[in-house]
Amino acid sequence: MHAILHNLIGCEISHNNKSCTLIEIMDDGPYLVFQCQTEKKIQCNQHGNAHRKSSPTYTIHCLNDLKNDLHPLLKDLLSETDQQNLLDTLKP
Repeated sequence: MHAILHNLIGCEISHNNKSCTLIEIMDDGPYLVFQCQTEKKIQCNQHGNAHRKSSPTYTIHCLNDLKNDLHPLLKDLLSETDQQNLLDTLKP
């Protein structure tokens, strides 16, 4: 199952009209982690002090809000066969 997801690392998508790259799969969701490539924002450290600019990241669950289908962004990246195989393993 996760081999399907891990093969997607490096794929580019458009999220909120921003170009993003899939940089990580978090297996405990599973979640997809995308990093925005078009802008950098000031990032604060643990003390609240801003020291550097960093690209924002977005984390999305592989399933939609109802947990009955894949997230639309993920569906855009997978073939229909891979979508069905992944959905069969993720659905509760």
